[in-house]
Formats: sequence, structure tokens, C-alpha cells
Amino acid sequence: MKRIIPLLFIAFSLTVSGQVVNFAKTLPQRAFSLSPSAAWHVDNAVRLFDAGGPSFSLSAGYGILYAVDLSARYVYYLNGPDYVGIDLQYLLHESRFSYFSAMAGVHRWDDYGLDLTGLYTYSPRYFLNLSVGLDMDFSFASVVRPRFWVPLNAGFNVTEMIFFFVEYDLPVSQLSWDIFAVGANFIFR
Repeated sequence: MKRIIPLLFIAFSLTVSGQVVNFAKTLPQRAFSLSPSAAWHVDNAVRLFDAGGPSFSLSAGYGILYAVDLSARYVYYLNGPDYVGIDLQYLLHESRFSYFSAMAGVHRWDDYGLDLTGLYTYSPRYFLNLSVGLDMDFSFASVVRPRFWVPLNAGFNVTEMIFFFVEYDLPVSQLSWDIFAVGANFIFR
């Protein structure tokens, strides 16, 4: 029972990859997840970004194998084009309190693009998960536009099926912007 809680909580990782909600654990096999979230995008005069303000997303995930899951996400931006993406996550290593994983996916937002993310999650208690990583988005227009963030987040297990999260995505490239997010994840077996 105690082992399932961190698995479910961190499982949210794939439900929302890229910006907003990054945890390194995959969903349990044959489990589904649904995750609504809201974010605020801070437009600090970033070149090629005009979607500052709020966004609302809905993500769905499915555990394919113990170490592999798949997710799809739709994001509605009040001030910009909608985002649609799909990601595959692979759990690289797990120990008693920590997880490492990698994600890759494709999206359609400002242009078609590629998402790559590496994540580390530490779970000091079954109800608390802390994560950090590197998120890379590449948009393919007439030129490749790379964007890089360091996602910092905390997740809180309410039950085996519900957890809440807060996330801050720290921009680490000229084409990136600050992102603040909150949301919940619901897991169904």
C-alpha cells in the first residue's frame, strides 16, 4: 500500500510533461490518469512569445508497462494558439526514495515541435514528492527555436487516487519565460 502511493503520485509525471507538472515516476501498468491544471505564463518581453497570461490544460495518461507510459495533453491559452502534444516516458532508475526518467514527444503549438525532458523526483515521505529536471522544447519553423526550462515542483498525495501539485518552470534560455502552475491528478485503475 505504501509503495503504491508514491507510484501513483509520481505517475503524474507523464500526464503532463514539458512545462507544467513534471514527476519522474511512470503510471502503474494499465492505470489511467486525468489531470486538469492552470498556469500563468509571464511574458517578460521574450522574443517570439506572445501568449503571456493564463492557460488551462487537460492531460490524460496510460501506463503501458511498469516503466513506460504514454500521455496526451491539450492546453488552451487565452492569449495564443492552443497546444496539443503526446509524450512517451521511460523510467530509467528507481530506488526507495527517488526516481529518474526521460520523456520524449511531439507537439503542435506555435509550430510543430519536439519535447525532451529529463527528471529526478525525491520522495522523503509517501505524501510529498519534490522534483527537478531539464525540459527542452524545439519548435520547427523556418529555423529551429530551442526553449529550455528547469521545472521545480512539489506534489502532495491526498489519497492513492488524488494528488495536488504546484510547479515553477525557471527559464534558462532567451526564448523561454516563467511559468507558474497548480493542478490535480486523478488516477484510475
